[in-house]
Amino acid sequence: MDVDEAPPRVSESDFGARNRIIERSVPLAFRVVAAQGVLAVTLPTMFLLVSRAHALSSLLAGIVMIAPNAFFAWRVAVDVPAGQEMSAARGLMASAIAKQLATVALLIIAFAALRPDPLSFFATMIAMQGVVWLAPFFDTDA
Repeated sequence: MDVDEAPPRVSESDFGARNRIIERSVPLAFRVVAAQGVLAVTLPTMFLLVSRAHALSSLLAGIVMIAPNAFFAWRVAVDVPAGQEMSAARGLMASAIAKQLATVALLIIAFAALRPDPLSFFATMIAMQGVVWLAPFFDTDA
């Protein structure tokens, strides 16, 4: 490159390619957990304007939702060797069932031991479940 030549410009398509690389390096399941983590901080902060009890209930709902989802995300991210697809599918189904059972168990423990405010608790749970429902729309690989 001569001294008189301008450096090459970065086009918008280059930024799009970089974004696709970044998105593919973090599996969707972990991006869902990250989005839920943002909600688990944001919603209790908002509920703090109402009362401390509402904020703690919302925070508890965040924990109840994120803990099983983080485990599930870890199980989904496992690479499947060739020829082991059926075994991986069974393992994924077992992980999904374990996630649901863990969520129910955490719900029971939360309400039996800590008695959270139902309104803020379930509002937070619904918002976090919404992240799971909307996730396929944000997956660029789909």
